[in-house]
This record gives sequence, C-alpha cells and structure tokens, in this order.
Amino acid sequence: MKRLVLLPLVLLLSLAAFAQKVSVEGTVTDERNEPIIGASVLEQGTSNGVATDPDGRFAIQVARNATLRISYIGYKTKIVKAAPNMKIMLEEEADMLDEVVSIGYGSVKRKDVTTAVSSVSTADLDTRPIVSAVQGMQGKAAGLQISQANGQPGSAPTIRVRGTTSLNGSNNPLYVVDGVPVDNIDYLAAGDIDNIQILKDASSAAIYGSRAANGVVIIGTKQGKAGVAKISLNAHYAFNTVRDNQNPLNARQYLDLIKDMNEKGVLSLKLPDNLVDQTDWKKEVYRTGNVQDYQLSVTNGTDKLRYYLSGGFTGENGVIVSSNFKRYNIRGSIENDISNWLTINASVAYSDYAYKGTGIISGTGSDRGGVIPAILSTPTYGPIWDPEHPGQYYSDFYGVNVDGPLENIARTKDNKNQYNKLLASGKAIVRLLPELTWTSTVSFDRVSSITTNFLDPKLTREGRNQNGTGYDSRSTGTVWTFDNVVNWEKKLGRHGFGAMAGSSWTKSDWSQNYINGSDYANDDIRTLNAANRISWDGTGSSGADWAIFSFFGRLQYNWNDTYMLTANLRADGSSRLAPGHRWGYFPSFSAAWRVSNEKFMKHITWIDDLKIRGGWGQTGNQSGLGDYGYLAMYSFGRIQWWQPGNEHAVPTRT
Repeated sequence: MKRLVLLPLVLLLSLAAFAQKVSVEGTVTDERNEPIIGASVLEQGTSNGVATDPDGRFAIQVARNATLRISYIGYKTKIVKAAPNMKIMLEEEADMLDEVVSIGYGSVKRKDVTTAVSSVSTADLDTRPIVSAVQGMQGKAAGLQISQANGQPGSAPTIRVRGTTSLNGSNNPLYVVDGVPVDNIDYLAAGDIDNIQILKDASSAAIYGSRAANGVVIIGTKQGKAGVAKISLNAHYAFNTVRDNQNPLNARQYLDLIKDMNEKGVLSLKLPDNLVDQTDWKKEVYRTGNVQDYQLSVTNGTDKLRYYLSGGFTGENGVIVSSNFKRYNIRGSIENDISNWLTINASVAYSDYAYKGTGIISGTGSDRGGVIPAILSTPTYGPIWDPEHPGQYYSDFYGVNVDGPLENIARTKDNKNQYNKLLASGKAIVRLLPELTWTSTVSFDRVSSITTNFLDPKLTREGRNQNGTGYDSRSTGTVWTFDNVVNWEKKLGRHGFGAMAGSSWTKSDWSQNYINGSDYANDDIRTLNAANRISWDGTGSSGADWAIFSFFGRLQYNWNDTYMLTANLRADGSSRLAPGHRWGYFPSFSAAWRVSNEKFMKHITWIDDLKIRGGWGQTGNQSGLGDYGYLAMYSFGRIQWWQPGNEHAVPTRT
C-alpha cells in the first residue's frame, strides 16, 4: 500500500512547507467526561502532533481531509477524521495493567512495576515515513527528550533519557536490542520493532550497572508467530521542501549597505555602481527532497516452529543538493520448541547504510557558519562560475572574504561514510522446573566502516590551495557478549516471590587503518593511487580493546498486588580501570503501594487504579573512560627517513 504524505522535517534551521493547512480544535475526555491531560493528538502519517492541555483541549494545524490519531497510556487509541470543534472520548484499556514489560534480564506485568519504566507505543511505526527508529519514540514517553540537532540526511536525533549527565563521557542511553547491548540503532528499520521500554530512573536502570547512567532503551524486535502465513509490504514516499522567509539583500541593497559602512569607517571597500543580481543562491542550494521507505516481511509457523523474515530499503535525499542517505536491511529469526523443557532461538540482522555529502554545514572565511549562512551573506551580484577560469567557482567578490554556498557544498560533496553491521545471536531457554528457567545467550556484533573524502584540485579555492586531497579510513569493530540468566517465580496464596541471578561477559576489539593523500592531477580518478603525495605523518593504523565481566541479581516480593518490593545488585569489572580498582557495585531498591486495593478505597469509584512508588539506585558511565585511561600512553614521532643518514631511522617515543 502506498501513501503520499507531506513530512515535516527540521533541516538546517529550516522548516518543511505544508500547503492548504486548516486549524482543528477539540477536547479529549474519558468515559466519565473528565479531561485527559497530555493525550497525544497526531496527524496520521506524519510527525505533526500536539498534546492536550490541563483542560483536555488541543489545537493543531493539519492538511485538509487529514486523519487524527489520539492516544494516551491506559486508553485505547482512536483514529478519527479531522473536523471543527471535535469532542473525542477515549475508552480505557481493560488489560493494560496485565501487559508484560521488560525490566532488564526479565519481565513483569505492568501493574507490578515498582520503578520508572515507560512503554513507547509502536502501533504507528509502520505507517510513518521515518528514517531513524529513534524518530518513532519522539513525543511518546514522558521525560524523553528527542531533538534533531543535525540536518544530515539519515542522521539519528539526539536522545536524552535523564538529561545531560556527563561533561566528558557520552550522554546517549544504552540500547538493548533483543537482550544484546548496542551503541546505536541506526541500522534498525522502524518496521522491525515490536516493543520499546525505557528504564528512566536509577532504581530501574541499575541492573545494567556501569553503562546505565543515561538510561536504558530496551527494544524487542518482531518474531515469528504461529498460524497462517502473513506477508506484509509497507511503502512510503514523502516530499520535503524548505520554508525560508529570510531573503538576502539584492545587489542594490548590498551596494547601499557597503557605502554606508564605508562612510562610517567600518569598511574600506569599493564596488562598481552597475552591479546587478545574477544568482538566487536559495534556488541553487535548495531542492525538493524526498524520503522513501519500503519494507517487506514474511512470518509463519506452527506451535513448535516459528520464523520471521524481513528486508527493505530506506533512502533520503536532503533538501540541500549533494546530500543523501541510503540503507539496505535484512533480518531473520527462527524459534523452535524442541521439547517442553527446551526452546532454541536464533536471529541474524544485516544492514548496509551510507551517508553522502557529510560535513556540508562547515564553512570558511566570513561564512564560517556554513552553507545556510552563506546563502544570505554571499552577494547576489556574483555568478556561480568564474567566467575567466572555466570549471572554477566564482570567488572575486571585490575583496569580500566569502566562499559561495555552492563552493562550500562542493568541498564535501564527495565525502562518504559507509557502514556494514552484522548482529547475530543465539538463545537457549531451559525450563528446569515449572517456576525455574535458565536462559543462555551468545551474540556477535560486527561493524565495518569506510570513510572516504575527496577534494577536487580545481573546483574550489581550498582545493586549489592544496592541489586536491584524498582520505581513506577503514575500521572494524567486533563485540562478543555471553549472558547466562536464571529466573525463578513462585506464587504462594497472596504472596508472590521472584528471584533472578546471572552473569554477563562482553569483549570488544577495534582496529583502524587510515591514509591521507594530496596533489591530484584532476578529478577523473579519486582514489589514493591517483595522488602524487601520500602523507608520511598522516598515514597509519590503530587499535583498541576492552572487556567487562558482570554478576547481577534481583529479588522481588508482591503481596496481593498491593505491596511490592524490588532489590537489584550488579557488580561490574571493567578492563578500562586499573588493576585493583576494576570492580564497581550498583545497588538499587524500590517499593510500590497500590492504594486503590485498600479497603478504605472501595467506595471511591472515580479512582480505578492508584499506586505510589519510590526508589533509589546507583548507576555508572564507563563511556567517559578511555580503553587504557589508567596507563601512560606513548606518543610516536616519525623521522624524515628520506633525509641523508635517516634511511633506517625509527620513530621517537615519548
């Protein structure tokens, strides 16, 4: 099914344009006609949405004949056609409290959660034209801050679960996909996501110890289901345009400005009086961008054997010329109940994605802010190409130190970052007793990246100054993870008991090779074999490794779904710390009281569920530590071996 939508996109200080907007107002209430505060009102098929105010009211600008999706935690989602003066009533989700949520190495019913765990609705991920899976979380969980700080097509938004927690280390959350910790989810297609839970406070995230200071995002991907074979195809195509109300000075206005500044002694710049407008830089830089996403999935199975296969393509052409993103992804999982005591699960995900035209926001001279400011600061009297030097951008602005926006783009239009990610995991679930299970998981995560840059030797002023440059960097990172977890649950009358104990081992290896070259004859061949000079001090290789070994456990008690206690403890031993100081301990405690279960609440009919909870915990952030931070690092200095007497010199080491 194809849908044509207009996608709002924040890109490089500009907003996407929408045509034929109408204003829609209304209120959202529950079945007792009480206003629902903070309900999400989203224009279907877009990311255009608002939240209701304390009176349940909302106002939103939408396209004509738009459809609205209204949702709120604990209530059934409603989809209605936009109309004037809307009155929308949401029905309560009867089984919401019985929903099972992940809490790290285990799961509990939502009604039994004692910590700050938020679930993100994934109901509309298949219908939204989004590039990054992180975009699918935007506006769907309280306290989750998501912003698009980078306009590069395909770039993931910045996500903050607990705000900014470190000045030196990373502030990104830990992602756990199907039980495997990963650094990011750029490789993951939004359509492959089945559920998302966010561990927001220290008492919930402490189970992940030294990697959880910024919160934890737990993602479960879609798995095979028994029954009739199901084939799904989702296709999206969206156009993006720039709404820009800032008009640059025309030639006459620019000339008047320079004359005024000359008279005041600010400048001493002489311009001809016959200057006329030649170039509309906005038209030259901006274009109609697009986002396209095609995902195909197949699922089938029996009571004993289930499988899920998916594959797709995601692409985005930015509204600035020469910038784009492409991603190809494929994923498969299979689950087999070999016997009533053993279940085997295996999954493999592969993704190939690339960013082209990276770094286009950088600039030089007076337009140091980059391409967008250069649109306003570059005089319109200048042509695009230099008539006296064919094949070169015009740069003679009568002494004004400006590179035009197209020249800024040209400096990085051939830069490309390409990644290949393979994530494979195998899991065995052994039911030792009806209430006792052992889960053993091994995962392999490999990321290979290639970064190539090329600066034309003739096209731009910077390229001519350096006679063209080239760069090639290739790196490979491999992470092995081996987890063993035992879970025990027992119900004795009104008393519920739970216990979990486990261990985790993670080993990471990374290596990189890089080469810099310069002095190209032309741009016909852009690889480094066409460079006459290979940098003797800008070429080399590097590598690093780290490991972490952990023990963790959890105790839970529940009395009649009224009084609940949870205690966690994790011990992490990291190779990034000095011997004798490598172990850190991360405890947490939390409790909850379901007041609505008390006898004195039985006659209060307007409260269905009331729970008070509190918690305390400790987490860490080992991302702020270098792999060998506790060691004194050597610095190598290369000797000019071509100088007489240095034919066999070795580098200095300090």
